[in-house]
Amino acid sequence: MNKKINSYQTLFMIFFVIVVLAIFEFAVPDFQFKSVVFILLGGLSAWLGAMLSIVLLKEKVK
Repeated sequence: MNKKINSYQTLFMIFFVIVVLAIFEFAVPDFQFKSVVFILLGGLSAWLGAMLSIVLLKEKVK
């Protein structure tokens, strides 16, 4: 994947990651490996947010 993302796409990705992690933190009860799942979910949501931002915000980078 050699795509560049612009500032709007980066903002969307950051907002997406924050929302996903906040929902996970407050909606899921505590369990033994919650911190490990939190880190993995952060990476997965960053990847998914980047893919969504590329698809949804199709502006050309100058």
